[in-house]
Amino acid sequence: MKLYPIEAGNFKLDGGAMFGVVPKSLWQRTNPADNNNMIDIAARCLLIEDGNRLTLIDNGMGNKQSEKFFGYYYPWGDYSIDKSLKEIGFHRDDITDVFLTHLHFDHCGGSIQWNKGKTGYEPAFKNARFWSNEDHWQWATQPNKREKASFLSENIMPIEESGQLMFTSLPKQGNDTGDSSLGFRIFYVDGHTDKQMIPMIEYNGKTICFMADLYQL
Repeated sequence: MKLYPIEAGNFKLDGGAMFGVVPKSLWQRTNPADNNNMIDIAARCLLIEDGNRLTLIDNGMGNKQSEKFFGYYYPWGDYSIDKSLKEIGFHRDDITDVFLTHLHFDHCGGSIQWNKGKTGYEPAFKNARFWSNEDHWQWATQPNKREKASFLSENIMPIEESGQLMFTSLPKQGNDTGDSSLGFRIFYVDGHTDKQMIPMIEYNGKTICFMADLYQL
């Protein structure tokens, strides 16, 4: 097994919206804001090479959204999925599995792209299976008002329509499960969103935990 960090792109978000009730005097020490209170965010993913399987965990927000949409999130820098894969000798068509920790747009938006004529959407990883779980899928497709803005139908429904959608096996009790179809354990958490999935990867005698969202020391 080999693990590769994948940079999907950088963008900016309002620091207050990101850290919520945490005072700015604390979060600005590690995440300084600009004059518009925007902080730098990196969309970091993980690629697992295990035999003939290439599993990409998350894929950033993609590039199919409108100019108005990106006007809110200010993409910057030159990182991309394609560039990151090329640097380690792979192409997006080599990806066999796309594991989506959750379906917020900044984690799954890169799953779907415009077709050549821009008349509709298609999977950005044409040879891959896309993994979610039934409970989170329902949560994302029937969102509450608080999370509705984070779940965009154009990122989600084309996955199901493609026939490439797969669901992991939810644990019968507790939060942890081993999913032999993926080759790593999954820890299911509620809070940031319902049934978010945290991959727990056994690697060189250690357990690597992919945090799947913001992690603040």
